[in-house]
Amino acid sequence: MNAADSESLARRLLAAGYQEDSLERADVAILNTCVVRQASEDRVYSRLHELKAWKTPERTIAVTGCIVAKEGEGLLRRFPHVDSVLPIGEYEDFVAGLAARYDYSEGEALPPAGRTGVSHYVRVIQGCDHNCTFCIVPRVRGRERHVPVTDVLEECRIAVDAGAREIVLLGQNVDDYHDPGGNGGLAALVRAVEKIPGLRRLRFMTSHPQDLEPELLETMAASDVVCRELQLPVQSGDDGILKRMARGYQTRHYRAIVERARTLMPDLGVVTDVIVGFPGETEAAFLNTRALLEEIEFDVVHLAMYSPRPGTFAATRMTDDIPAAEKLRRLNDLLALQREIATRKTARWVGRDVEVLIEGSDELGRPFGRIRQGKRAVVLRGSGVAPGDVINLRVVSATAGQLTGLPAA
Repeated sequence: MNAADSESLARRLLAAGYQEDSLERADVAILNTCVVRQASEDRVYSRLHELKAWKTPERTIAVTGCIVAKEGEGLLRRFPHVDSVLPIGEYEDFVAGLAARYDYSEGEALPPAGRTGVSHYVRVIQGCDHNCTFCIVPRVRGRERHVPVTDVLEECRIAVDAGAREIVLLGQNVDDYHDPGGNGGLAALVRAVEKIPGLRRLRFMTSHPQDLEPELLETMAASDVVCRELQLPVQSGDDGILKRMARGYQTRHYRAIVERARTLMPDLGVVTDVIVGFPGETEAAFLNTRALLEEIEFDVVHLAMYSPRPGTFAATRMTDDIPAAEKLRRLNDLLALQREIATRKTARWVGRDVEVLIEGSDELGRPFGRIRQGKRAVVLRGSGVAPGDVINLRVVSATAGQLTGLPAA
């Protein structure tokens, strides 16, 4: 979501005549922020302190993203060297205002209005209507606002015409998407987008177990464009903790979704999120989460220790009763377990041919991309392979997080 917001602002600046450059050479620095976890918010404040040394009367610092929704004008009082705070998506006045401060009219070629990489993010929902007790998103992103399907399709077509090979549909709870004009939900949107000429891949994130409809899984299974990857946060493997989190489902419901999805798509990659140390998480509750990871064998698990977010129900009404050392023990235990699971699962790809969409080159100059199930893949001896190419790769080795292979004959 933040990447999509950054791209939206960058396109406006490029269209207005600005060019991207290093911080050392730049006139304008814009910090796009996330506050979903305390560590993210702490990094924002640290970066703002660092930018104080960069700031001069001729330079502009602006802040946008979730921290603006959380702190508002208070950021300007706390950090007087910041010039502007920009609500998410409200960038026009800021870009127009820069024209009064900087004159690029002499000798500067107008850069193209827009840019597109191999993958292009398209936001279809802003905000969230759920009220998970640990989550600050509804407070900083607001309630759900759905983008009309006609606008989504127009952005997707423009991106594909400009060279994008993959579209990623984004929403805090993307399964809840519905066209304001009454033209269906996410499954219908996916079927419309996948028909765009030239599009090779389509992804969407992030799903919610309470709202994922069977029609969406059937649409995925029937498509040659939609990737075989499902990002479905479970957060906990214990029903009592799920209730305290106000997630709206039980583990049996979650298991049924994954079972149905894998029946339709046996090669499906399943990605999840898990929080350890949530208030009231007993050892037995933690072991239930551990057992769920062992049972389902996720391809990727994003693990986090619970940290209270001011303004959330959990922070104001629940006691953060799990000691930090115990949270860390549980986190490390699940990290080790998931590393074993992921290593075992990726080993199954060795000797197989996979389709890879090339995204760029790694630090060794080797082309890399992802397979349709979302796993990163590196190409050995990939001369002549360029970003945007779709190649067949024979996998020769695998680690927990990466496949390595040679172009298939």
